[in-house]
Amino acid sequence: MMFLETQILVVDRLKQEFEFKERGDKLRLGKCPSCSKKEAWTSLESPWVIHCPRKNHCGETTYIRDLYPDLFEKWEKRFTPTAENPTKTVDAYLVEGRGLPIDQLKGLYSQEYHKDYDTQIGSVTLRFAITDEDGNHGWWQRILDEQGVLPKTMFKKGWKSQGHAWLSPNTNYIESKEIWITEGIFDTIALWLSNVTSFSCLSAGFGYYPFIFLNHIKEKCAERNLPLPKLVWAFDNDKAGHDGIFKNIEKAIEDGFECEAALPPSTGRKADWNDLYKQDRLKLSDLETYKYYGSLLIAEKPVDKAILIYKRSGSKTFPFDFNNQVYWFKLDNDKYDEYMKDIDFEDDNEDWLEEEKEKAQADRREKALQAAANVTKIVNCKPTALYYQYSDETDEAWYYFNIDFPRNQQSVKNTFTGSQLAAASEFKKRLLAVAPGVVYTGNGTQLDRLLERWIEDIKRVQLINYVGYHNELKTYVLGELAYHNGKQFKINNEDYFELPKNINLKSRAPFTLDINANQTEYQNAWTTDLIEAYGVKGLIALTTFFGSLYAQQIRKTHKSFPFVEIVGEPGTGKSTLLKFLWKLFGRINYEGLDPAKSSKAGLLRTFRQVSNLPIVLIESDREGDKGVKQFDWDALKTLYDGGSLGAQGIKNGGNETYEPPFMGTLIMSQNAEILSTEAVMGRIVQTKFYKDQLTKSSLFASRRLEKYETEHVSQFILQCLNKEKAVLESYNLSLQKYDAFLHQEQFNIQSSRVVHNHAQLMALFDAMCQHVIQVPAHVQKQVHEELLNMAQNRDKILKSDSVIVQNFWNVVEEMEDSIPKVAHHESVVNHSAKPDLFAINFAHLYKIAADYRYALPEVNEIQNALRHSLHYRFIEANKAIQSKITSTTKRCWIFEKPNSQRD
Repeated sequence: MMFLETQILVVDRLKQEFEFKERGDKLRLGKCPSCSKKEAWTSLESPWVIHCPRKNHCGETTYIRDLYPDLFEKWEKRFTPTAENPTKTVDAYLVEGRGLPIDQLKGLYSQEYHKDYDTQIGSVTLRFAITDEDGNHGWWQRILDEQGVLPKTMFKKGWKSQGHAWLSPNTNYIESKEIWITEGIFDTIALWLSNVTSFSCLSAGFGYYPFIFLNHIKEKCAERNLPLPKLVWAFDNDKAGHDGIFKNIEKAIEDGFECEAALPPSTGRKADWNDLYKQDRLKLSDLETYKYYGSLLIAEKPVDKAILIYKRSGSKTFPFDFNNQVYWFKLDNDKYDEYMKDIDFEDDNEDWLEEEKEKAQADRREKALQAAANVTKIVNCKPTALYYQYSDETDEAWYYFNIDFPRNQQSVKNTFTGSQLAAASEFKKRLLAVAPGVVYTGNGTQLDRLLERWIEDIKRVQLINYVGYHNELKTYVLGELAYHNGKQFKINNEDYFELPKNINLKSRAPFTLDINANQTEYQNAWTTDLIEAYGVKGLIALTTFFGSLYAQQIRKTHKSFPFVEIVGEPGTGKSTLLKFLWKLFGRINYEGLDPAKSSKAGLLRTFRQVSNLPIVLIESDREGDKGVKQFDWDALKTLYDGGSLGAQGIKNGGNETYEPPFMGTLIMSQNAEILSTEAVMGRIVQTKFYKDQLTKSSLFASRRLEKYETEHVSQFILQCLNKEKAVLESYNLSLQKYDAFLHQEQFNIQSSRVVHNHAQLMALFDAMCQHVIQVPAHVQKQVHEELLNMAQNRDKILKSDSVIVQNFWNVVEEMEDSIPKVAHHESVVNHSAKPDLFAINFAHLYKIAADYRYALPEVNEIQNALRHSLHYRFIEANKAIQSKITSTTKRCWIFEKPNSQRD
């Protein structure tokens, strides 16, 4: 059954996204989510599963819950109770969330409401009464919409849940031959609906042995002279479930019960009994299989487990694990035959009944198996292949293993390449490297058999080599959290993200982001401190970080994202500001990278580390640092529109290269202004910090910013990603408005690139204020005014020389006018004989300046600036010419004179 509200949404999405068409009571001719062929079909009335009929090529079944998980949440919002159906919310959860028939469950549950008064967040709950002890009744409830804040489940406050059990209705436990005991109530309901006698002990945790009800069973069986039922401990197939089974069996045996275990299958996605019920996998034959899995778990010795496997599979050689170690089983046929050849029950025991003969033969076969079973340990750990991780971009792949150790040592996880798994010697080396104290003593044949078990139908996980946004999958991967279409996902126990549409994604993160997902710990007072400490300039820097989260989406629509330069003399608080802004993203004690002190390879790797996150370059032009080469900003201009960072070879023996685009944003923090070509300068939005802007109150505010811990402010990035769709919609609407605003003639901004850059920041600032943080209206107005002034100043800079260049030429012109010229010479420092050129030999220039006490900038600094000289247009550096002053060959920098200076 599927509720009408959900059915309409599912059908609409399948038609739009996969092009399904209604044909009678079916949806047909849709694209298969796995192979994309237009042959898939599903039910129109209850489209729970999409089937692909291409058995030989695909044949996949896709569950709607996996495809559209967002349609199976927010129960309270989607299913509002009515007077006719006051339990509609929990009914929908039971049917659509748990796959249970509510007509058989009526009266077992109620719809309640829980509110946390600290956070003022509440939710509808599904409550089950627990009445196994007279006079001490409690309840357990499942909170349907916990919103990442409320606990998923809870017991009645003040009621001790240990020892209690939830019992299924109309069940004769006393006369039952066996009783299955589960962790959860939903699991017990699933077994009960499958005609299995069961009850829930409420948890697999220590102290939840259900002594209250088991003591009741013992008393009633004693009163009626009945044998005790066998207990089948059927917990989840995970470590907590296994530990619970062992502890409870030990206690139950002490109490006189015969015990077995049952486990859900461990292959593929983790499943509990409720999941198996939804898949119709709780038939009698299935239950026997699950008891077999349980028997393997509780086998006392390696040989016992091996014989169980042999009896079921019939294979005479195979690997198996026991107590987190791997063994090899081999049946010695000669020993077995020798042990069995003397059986002659018919001749010696003519009076035996047939049943007695069969029992004797079975006992003899069991002893023969024990004698012939040869079990050898081949590795003193338990490797488990979790998945195959691959990178499409670099054509690399690894198998990701979990390695468990005996004696409860901490597990380790690491990768193995194909070559390291292909040969026993290489596997042994790699295992020694990643697992302390572990030795593989098996041979190649045994390793091949292990590989068959490890990697058959292994899960595939896509690997990315950066932190941030995956453009094709529309997903942010940030440390242990991921965001897909505004929904948060947490990393699973196997270190990857399970996303909708069967997408498995993992980041081989070059650095970590420590983001606190608990919104109740968020301290948003930092916005006030930021404004008080840095004013509008701090908000502009914040906008730059904020905008970086949407860089690829913005570049896709508007082709570019501006470079941002934060410039100011030392002591103006740039470092404090940047470190705090990184805290908002969960990156601790980090400011940026000095490009002038990094190798080219190191710098390229840094630029490839992020997507939709900023790259901050700091202090690349320090004055007087002779050991540091000036950084060439012109090399980065292609990053403006997400251009290539340069190619690297792919290690596959061919000529293929990997040439990734720049996926982040660029922020430069400088003490001195960047001087580069017009192409680079036009890409930069510059905000300047001055010491005269500092006050006592701003100093105290900046100190308060330093004291914020990452766990109290890193929720900012999550709020931004949660509002991704709304932010981008607001940005796109505002950009058109501000682009038209800055293009007005009264502002005299001629560069369209300058207009576009500053309009982008204006639009991003508005979107941030509208959806993420609160900024007073008058401060917002000041930010807009500041961005307008920045745009006008940047446009003027593009039309004229920088201050350092202007001052240099002023000094040179003054020297030409004031210093007496040598006889027969027309110039003091211009070595060119051509009337329209000005040639400078810097050694000669600085000697003359020193002789006549003229102050000039440091040579390396001014030479870099003069390469972008406009008034005296730069032509060439270090050209050998015949000097008009010395009549000898001099190496000079050549400039074209302005018209006013020509003879």
